[in-house]
Amino acid sequence: MKRSLGALLVVLVAGVPAAAAAAELPVPVQQYESISYYSAGVGIEERRELPQRYPLKVVFRTDAGHLLCDADVTITAGGKTVFRGRAQHGPWLVVDLPPGSYDITAVQDGASRTTKGVKIAKGKQRTVVLTWKLADVDMGL
Repeated sequence: MKRSLGALLVVLVAGVPAAAAAAELPVPVQQYESISYYSAGVGIEERRELPQRYPLKVVFRTDAGHLLCDADVTITAGGKTVFRGRAQHGPWLVVDLPPGSYDITAVQDGASRTTKGVKIAKGKQRTVVLTWKLADVDMGL
């Protein structure tokens, strides 16, 4: 009985389409053209639960260590925009980019930060931290 139940579970899990797996995330998965992404990371529990399945994670923070939400992000490759989105659900923006080299620009409260030449490799996650001076952002305090 244990073997047949195990085999049944393997068949059921293997048959789950990627869209259904994405639906299990505790945050909404969004699309920009053909690129899936989500923003999250507000709570410690949420950060622990989120799978790190997409190859790019961008983190938004201040130089004082405060995490930031609502950054508008543009990612380009070879001068062409390949992604545009907003980190509206938390300080992480996790993007499913194909392997390549990218420039990332984020705007928070009118102040922009750019990182050039971010290399994305197949099967690995790359984390980019963009930092603003505390005086340049509205913390709503």
